[in-house]
Amino acid sequence: MRLTTSLVGFAALAAVAMQVSPAGAQLMDQLKGAVGSGQSGGAGGAMGGLTGGLPSVTQASPSNTAGVLQYCVRNKLVSGSAASSVKDSMVSKVTGSGQGVNDSGFKAGNNGLLQTGNGQSFSLSGSGVKEQVTQKVCGMVLDHAKSLL
Repeated sequence: MRLTTSLVGFAALAAVAMQVSPAGAQLMDQLKGAVGSGQSGGAGGAMGGLTGGLPSVTQASPSNTAGVLQYCVRNKLVSGSAASSVKDSMVSKVTGSGQGVNDSGFKAGNNGLLQTGNGQSFSLSGSGVKEQVTQKVCGMVLDHAKSLL
């Protein structure tokens, strides 16, 4: 029953998002995927049901991961000294590898675009429910970046 309530809430928020901004269509598509994945999963909280609808961060290149992490820290979507330290280490690793900040993956990430593989990407910009999803994705990127160091 709790899952049904969460799904109804997401549907209502998605409807509002579509009326508020032109980016609402993109948000609606992302929420549809998140809600759809929550239907087949177990109980869990509202964000727990979203996990299947979140983009994969493991396909992002190290340079894109560094750029996304820089975007997340700059926009306070992840915070703390650990996040800043990992971000600094990733940027240093990317720049030391010869890819540098001129790499297209890094530039895309720094502008809030997570490259999820196969020519797909996930935009981190947005507010409201989208910002909550973005915070979750930034946390996932931080964890992935730690595994790359």
